Amino acid sequence: MTAKKTGTSTMNRHMKQACHDRNYDSGQHQPSMSSFVTPPNIPLRARQAVTEKCVEFCCKDIRPFYVVSGQGFERLAQELINVGATYGRVSAQSILPHHSTVSKACIEKADERREVLAQTLKDALKNGDVAMSTDMWTDDYRKISYIAITCHYITDNYDLVGKTLTTAMFPVEDAKTGKNIRREIVGLLVNKFGLDPSSLNRIVWVTDEGSNIIKALEPYKRLSCLDHLINTVLRHGLHADALSENAPDIGETISAAKGLVRYLKQSGLVAQLSKTVLQMGETRFSTVYLTLKSLQDIYAELREKLETRGEVERIENIAPDLLSFLVTFLEPFYNAQRELEGDKYATINLVCLWVERLKRHCQPSPTDSPQQAFVRQRHAEFIVQKIKVNMLHKVALFLWPKFNKLRMMSPVEIAEVHAHVRTLLLPVDEDAAVAHGATSSTGFTPPAARPRRDSEFAEWENQDDDNEPDEDEVAMYNSQKHAMDDDRDLLKWWKVNGLVYPKLARLARSVLCIPASSSSSKRVFSAAGRTIEQRRTALKPETVDAILFLHDNM
Repeated sequence: MTAKKTGTSTMNRHMKQACHDRNYDSGQHQPSMSSFVTPPNIPLRARQAVTEKCVEFCCKDIRPFYVVSGQGFERLAQELINVGATYGRVSAQSILPHHSTVSKACIEKADERREVLAQTLKDALKNGDVAMSTDMWTDDYRKISYIAITCHYITDNYDLVGKTLTTAMFPVEDAKTGKNIRREIVGLLVNKFGLDPSSLNRIVWVTDEGSNIIKALEPYKRLSCLDHLINTVLRHGLHADALSENAPDIGETISAAKGLVRYLKQSGLVAQLSKTVLQMGETRFSTVYLTLKSLQDIYAELREKLETRGEVERIENIAPDLLSFLVTFLEPFYNAQRELEGDKYATINLVCLWVERLKRHCQPSPTDSPQQAFVRQRHAEFIVQKIKVNMLHKVALFLWPKFNKLRMMSPVEIAEVHAHVRTLLLPVDEDAAVAHGATSSTGFTPPAARPRRDSEFAEWENQDDDNEPDEDEVAMYNSQKHAMDDDRDLLKWWKVNGLVYPKLARLARSVLCIPASSSSSKRVFSAAGRTIEQRRTALKPETVDAILFLHDNM
């Protein structure tokens, strides 16, 4: 009766009909009038009831508490609320699907999204704007080997995108030789994603130094993972035998720190400390820094605790001065690895800077003791021996306006980079430049450079003393003073200046999509380790592949 008096009965009937006719697919709802109203103030009693059900869910199904903070759980809860708001109070059993239905839908959803991603890759490969990384991993339970492939590209809007392509089971009967790995990689890209075999030579691969992976990708362009190379430098530089012979006190400090952390974990004493201590990994040598830093942070507290227990001898061989030296010495290596592992910003342009920075850092200081000087010199030698800077790394640095003068390089090296850039440039007309996201007008003049700021790489930043003639894009780009709103946001700069330098902008998309490390593949296997746990060993490999694909593509 009320609805008829207020003239809303027609609207009510329309809303009910629309809700019942709607195909309920998350994320596709038409905004209702209620969505524009301030959300109701949920009573404390209702919030407490939800908390109790979360406790019940975690305890009954033995799930970690953090699961209720996950995006997936939040989306599920929101969808259930939406259903209830539309259809009223209903039984959860009438809505929730059987687990086999979810498993089947997972594979179907992954197939649908792969088709979309495959088309995106095909379009990007037309211009050679795709980089990939790959690695192999064996699960701990069934000992099934998997091969992961990730892709990286830059969109027309100059956004950097990294996606997991596949985590496929490697044939059990095949040895992990370069030939077999290459066959699997090509098969996955061609058969699963429909890529043209002739387009694969446009992909730049970034991998670790595994001999079988190197052999597998021999016919293609490949760069070594900088994270892996730095880890190799640390592994050789901190080798126990070399330290025991030439820097015994430093070797003893590292060994004693490792033993102390192991004791703290096993004895339960770590629970009594104000901060936790981190254990050294057997293969990740960056964890040496984390372990030593965690001990340095609580050194006084830890020593007092051990003295109280009559166990001060456990810390006696960890000299505070050597602990401080090692933390200070290893910190730049750790920072380099963390920054080069990034996947939300361009990283290949950082390679030359970090390699040079680490070389400088490893030069012995007049205040070093003989043992400290040995450690520095040993790391400096392995940096030169193990890390080879590729021309693509130099080109990437040139494409960073803040460092395009390449001041760390000799005149001969600079000329080589300029010549190589010119060979890579492809004709780009004005329409193509606009299509690739350039937003400037044809009469655009590069903005004046901002005042210089001090930074870790300040000595290599551009100076205002270059007067080269504007004979081509390379010379014009090199002669101008460039301003960047964000010193690290290269892609935004190239989007804005793409019409001024259309050929270089095209090149920037091809080069800056290449990651400095293959850490994206490592992250896939980290997620795989959480997926194939003890209670989920029956998961089929194709289901594992679908789960990991959707984990990164939803």
